[in-house]
Amino acid sequence: RDIILIGHEGHPEVEGTMGRHTGGKSSNIYLVQDEVDAKSIAINQPDNVALVTQTTLSVDDTKIIIRELKNRFPKLITPKNDDICYATQNRQDAVKQLALENDFMIVVGSQNSSNSNRLKELSERCGCESILIDEFNDLDLKKIEDIKRIAITAGASAPESRVKEIADALKEHTQGVINEIGKDNENITFKMPPELRREQAK
Repeated sequence: RDIILIGHEGHPEVEGTMGRHTGGKSSNIYLVQDEVDAKSIAINQPDNVALVTQTTLSVDDTKIIIRELKNRFPKLITPKNDDICYATQNRQDAVKQLALENDFMIVVGSQNSSNSNRLKELSERCGCESILIDEFNDLDLKKIEDIKRIAITAGASAPESRVKEIADALKEHTQGVINEIGKDNENITFKMPPELRREQAK
């Protein structure tokens, strides 16, 4: 069976997944990065192909890509559960709402963080000027001099302490008020792999 992986070339998760593929001659793995790839990719086994996705993608963009792939490969096997990380999904849903209610969006995260970049892109797509920063000193304060409503969000891997530092520094600089809204409880738990459970029980 062939495999289609939706993701970004060079991302560690993509490189790791493709590196673990050992299908040999009977199975190929193909990377699809966007809708253009989905429309043009040629599969050796179009009637015997399965789909997986990188977990930190744009939810909306991924849906478009999957729809195109399903149109081209009707027998495409897709996961029973959504591969997009629940923390990524929560943040993207929140950013859509925040972008409509604010004039400027600060996304806290690393420049090479896939899900942080997707949040910035999503906010801009919703019409809200946005910036991705790792710490408060990265922020050009001149950009926010005349802005009344500023939203702060963060990539899934950004430390909560860093977000609080930036929010507190912004509050002190602007003499503004912080309102925390749309807080989802990310309390999903995952079972420990059997090997580790057995080791822990010793």
